[in-house]
Amino acid sequence: MILLFREPWFLFIAVLALLSGSAAVGYRLSSATRVNDVSHLHEQISSLRDGLFVLLGLLLGFTIAMVLPRFDHRQDLVIQEASAIRTTLMRAETLPEPERSKTLELLREYIAVRNNFANVGLGTPLLLARNTEQTRTLQDQIWQQAVAVSQQSQTSVLSAFMISLNDAIDASDQRLAFLERRVPNEVWIIIIIVASFQTFVTGFTLKQRFWLSLVITPLVIALVVSLIVDLDSPRTGFIRIEQNSMERLSNGVDSGHN
Repeated sequence: MILLFREPWFLFIAVLALLSGSAAVGYRLSSATRVNDVSHLHEQISSLRDGLFVLLGLLLGFTIAMVLPRFDHRQDLVIQEASAIRTTLMRAETLPEPERSKTLELLREYIAVRNNFANVGLGTPLLLARNTEQTRTLQDQIWQQAVAVSQQSQTSVLSAFMISLNDAIDASDQRLAFLERRVPNEVWIIIIIVASFQTFVTGFTLKQRFWLSLVITPLVIALVVSLIVDLDSPRTGFIRIEQNSMERLSNGVDSGHN
């Protein structure tokens, strides 16, 4: 079940099947016990159904309020990192030789690694760890070039370069942190449990079998849950973080323009 929270499509199918089955079980149990034939009991069960639906709505609303700002911030971080790297690349042009040529070469490798970061997700921990290691290694190597220049002389040009390099490093750390920051699995488990009870009670309130009543509520809940998971999983599903800024930077470097 935990892995399903990283795959919106599979989660949609699983949640729909679970909640539809729960509603069907509720209807069969109510038919067997004929509890809905007693008017005051039917009213109590209907009130319970409505209360659970309100609770479920609050849980989903709280969850999407957590996810949307993170999605927007992930998008902003891509732009911030691309801008910081571009500034670092331009300021590297002002460094003295031989550090200038070496730094520019390392920055080109760094851009390729950071551009590939968009294709690495939490579902592939080995690739993520490899990309993170490559990022750290290149950052250290570029920083060492700045240190080598500083041992010769301290200039405003070097200070500006080190500031932009530090901004690029901070942006990469933030992108990794926000990739790992997800809605806790425990929250999703509670939502699924509440949804299961709600659809069970929905089926339990039916006096006659009607397929729309047994399907529409599970379908809507499954769609909303899958949408939230998709927003919270920027590397899977249909909703992706746009990488236009990083791609433009990479294309500009490949074509010889910063």
